[in-house]
Amino acid sequence: MRYVRSVLAVSLAAACACTMGGALSSEETVLGGSWGGVHAGLTLTPEGGAIDYDCAHGSLVAPVRRDGTGRFQVAGFHVREHGGPVREGEIPDSVPATYIGQVNGDRMALRVLVGGDTLGPFALQRGVAPQLFRCL
Repeated sequence: MRYVRSVLAVSLAAACACTMGGALSSEETVLGGSWGGVHAGLTLTPEGGAIDYDCAHGSLVAPVRRDGTGRFQVAGFHVREHGGPVREGEIPDSVPATYIGQVNGDRMALRVLVGGDTLGPFALQRGVAPQLFRCL
C-alpha cells in the first residue's frame, strides 16, 4: 500500500509539472550550438544566446524553443556598433529586438525585428563559421 501511494504521489507531481509548463510539449525543442552564415553568427545556450553581425551584436534573453514546424520567436536586444574605437564611457546603442526564425535540419532562416526595421533574413547553418565584414 505504501508503494502504491508513493507511485501515485510521483505521478501526480509529474502531471502537475507538465500542466504548469514545467516540461516542453512533445512538439517543442530547445535549440543550442553555433550557427553561422554570411553577415551573422549565432551561439545558442539553454539560457538564451548571442549574435554577432557585421557592424552590430545582440543577445537573446530566453532559450530558443522551436515548435513542431521549426518556428521560434525570442525577445532580446540589438546593439548597433560603429567604425573606430569605442570611446571611454560610451553608452552602447542597445534597443529591444525580437528574433524570429525557422529551423529545418541544420539550417536556419533568421530575421531580427528592431523597432520598425527588419534585419535579414540571414541564412545560417549549424556548426559553420560566420562570415562577418566588420565596420571600419
